Amino acid sequence: MNLQRVTLLALLTAAACGGDKSKDDSNQPSAKDADAQALSPDDYRKKQAAYADSVLNQSAPAKAVVEKLGKGYAVGDTRLRDTVATLAADKKADCFAVGRKTDPYLAGTVSFFVNMSVVGSDVVRVQQSDWTSAAGNIVDACLNEAAKAWKFDATFGKPAAYIIQVQFK
Repeated sequence: MNLQRVTLLALLTAAACGGDKSKDDSNQPSAKDADAQALSPDDYRKKQAAYADSVLNQSAPAKAVVEKLGKGYAVGDTRLRDTVATLAADKKADCFAVGRKTDPYLAGTVSFFVNMSVVGSDVVRVQQSDWTSAAGNIVDACLNEAAKAWKFDATFGKPAAYIIQVQFK
């Protein structure tokens, strides 16, 4: 009697699980299909470059960032922008290269906040950034750390809060 119960229970369990019915995998891609859809390394590089260009082109210009922030902000002049870009690309900290170690296709736009007082700059930091991947956060952190040492004298602008944009590619 006990053996009949165990056998009946085993049969019910097998029926509930589907028994030995084969599963329908017709909607699953096969290995052959995956190979056909794979990109060549050159095609992948081109695709990533196109994506980087689209991110760079869609970034809000410095003027739009200033308008969004409101009164008290201004777009930095060319001299300040070029100086910040040079410092951001400095090989000493090499912040962009640090991000590129994580994502070799990294590209993005960084808006820096530079606060000028009567004696020069007192705060320089990343205000906002648009990157192609999360590796840009590493670059932002590195740039913020490096920017602590950046000082600009009063010849770079009158007392105000300036927004400077730098693109990395």
